[in-house]
Formats: sequence, structure tokens, C-alpha cells
Amino acid sequence: MTQAEQVLLSLIRKSLFDSKESFPSDTDWDAVLREAKQQTVVGIAAKALPDSCAGEAREKWKAAEFQQLANTILYWKAQDELHRLLTESGIPFVILKGAAAAMYYPDPYRRAMGDIDFLVPPEQFDRTATVLLENGYLPDHEPTDRHIGFSKNKVSFELHHHFSYLDLDIEDALLSGISLAERISIDNHVFSALPANENGLVLLAHLWEHLHSGVGMRQVIDWMMFVLAHLSNEYWNITFSKLARDYGLEKLTITAAQMCHKYFGLPYSCSWFADADEMLCDDLFSQILRSGNFGRKPNMNVADSKTISALSGIHRYGLFRQLQQRGEANWKAYHKHPCLKPFAWLYQLVRYTILWVISPKKQKLPSLMQRENEINDLLKRLK
Repeated sequence: MTQAEQVLLSLIRKSLFDSKESFPSDTDWDAVLREAKQQTVVGIAAKALPDSCAGEAREKWKAAEFQQLANTILYWKAQDELHRLLTESGIPFVILKGAAAAMYYPDPYRRAMGDIDFLVPPEQFDRTATVLLENGYLPDHEPTDRHIGFSKNKVSFELHHHFSYLDLDIEDALLSGISLAERISIDNHVFSALPANENGLVLLAHLWEHLHSGVGMRQVIDWMMFVLAHLSNEYWNITFSKLARDYGLEKLTITAAQMCHKYFGLPYSCSWFADADEMLCDDLFSQILRSGNFGRKPNMNVADSKTISALSGIHRYGLFRQLQQRGEANWKAYHKHPCLKPFAWLYQLVRYTILWVISPKKQKLPSLMQRENEINDLLKRLK
């Protein structure tokens, strides 16, 4: 680890668990701030800044902290409006990630927010989209195979007809969980969240999905705070271990929890993850440091992250299936004319070819392929 990465971890441990941490006198606080931004954990880390971070460096931290807080407040207000609209329209829904992860944090406002993801029953999907359009929510981007995007008042929303990623299908658990949704209130902000089992499964699936391209500290901390809130030895043995095993996530569950203990300060209040593979924990942590949140690190930008994701899809599913899936997601004409579906693979093949011809970064492909092989090896070891 670099000094900046070590200091950032110390700030996180101190902020979340009030641990006693020391900070080197020669700490480059600007470098630590850059790392915190790349990992999207500025709000958490800023809470624990020591007095040794002073002067101009502290002002930069405070400005970044204020910006994150302002964005978070905007998010919560937008979610309040969404909750009111869907409730008045009689549409059941649950928030995915976001507030449903932040509710486990000591201070939910310090968890950085992105899009507002929410899931409705499949039979309510078309009606929900109509209600949103009728109430000033504007189409934000082309539909994908998982959701439709909207925006309103500078906030993005993703209306999901399902949540599952790639070959990880947890939809049966989530859809049954909507009818058992819990009403959560944080400082008079009310929203619906899945029951604990299903909500934990979403946070774990989100961590798993971004391992393919760029998992960051925010996804890891979301999972850690859920573990702290719910996964006692008894709860793990009786309930969650079977759920994780049924969906092929048991190895990741145990490894990620032990990694959180070793690097992020998760207290050893339970022992179910104590026998995790130490080397696998270290390698998982290395991937997190290397990529940053959604591949934000300078050595792993978003375009590179998407390339690795595409290579991973070909590696896992074969060329034709990857071309067909991505073609269906990317081809605007297919979205309007479903009869074009048999040709989606051809569209994507042409798209990849054009992108390759115009790409100024062809020379990066060997290194990206090596990175993709490393990720697939890690996924294989995580079973």
C-alpha cells in the first residue's frame, strides 16, 4: 500500500469504529484526498481528520466534504418525493443500495450517494414508468436489460424490472421480499427497503458484480456495515449461510468479511469468517485498491473498466452470447423494433470493430487482457 492508502484506511477505521489511529507527520493530505475521492469515501474519512491536517489541505478536505453532504441532501429530498409519488399511486417498491445501505452507517449522511435505484413488481413496471413520465421525470438514457433511467432536478433514477447481474440470478428472493418490505425512517426521511436477508443479498451481489470491472471501498463498506448490523454467529449459522451458499456466494461472503476485519476494522464480534483464506483476502483487497469505485483510479479509467467487463463476458459466456447480450442492451433500433433481436449480435460485432479502429489506446489491450485474466482467476478462487 501507498502511504495515502494506509492513511485513508486509518481514517475509515477511526470514523466508523472510533479506533485509535496514528498518522505520519509527513502525510500528503492532498494525496489522501485524491484516494478518498477515487474510492468515493470522502464523507466517511473527513469525519476523522486529525489536527495535523491543517491549512490549505484541510480547506480542500472541508470543501470536498461539504460538496458530498450537499449532494447527499439533494439525494434524500429526491427520494422523499419518489416515495410520496409511488405511495400515493399505490405502487409497491423497494430502494436498492443507496439509502438501504446507508441506514447501517453510524451517520447515514456520510455515505456518498449515486443514482436512486428502486425495484417494483414486474406487473407494475410499465405503470410505474408512465407515472414517472407524467410527473416530470425525464428519460435519462437508453433502457438496459435491467432498468430504465430517469432524471429530475439533477438526480438520476433507475427503475428496475429486475436487479440480477450476468449469471447471478437472485430475482426470486428479491421479488418475494418486496411484499415483505420494511418501512425505514431516518430523520423523517421515509423509504421502503427489503428485509434483512434480501437486502444483504443485494449488497453482496453489488460487490460481486463490480469485481468484474471495478469494485471500490464504498461497496465494501456497505457490505461491512451490514455484517456488523446483522451477521452474528447465530444469524449466520441459522439463516444467511444457506442463502449465500444457495446463490454460490458463500466463499465471497466469508472472504469479504475477513478482509473487512483485517483492513477496515470490522470488530471480531463473531467467528464465522475467522477461517477465511488469508491470501485470498489480500488479493481481493489488492483489486479494490487498484480499481477504485467503478474503476476511477488513473490506471483504471471507466473506458478501461468497460473493456475489461466485455473481455470478462467473452471469457465467461463465449463470444456469441456476449455479442448478443451487449447488442440487445446497446442497439437503440432493437429497443423500438424487437423483431431485430436475431441481428443484435451482428450490430454489437460491428460496434466493437468500429470502437477498436478509432481507439487511440489499442496498445493497452494486452495489459487489459492480463488484468481481466487476474480478475477471472480471483473470481474462480472465490468460487
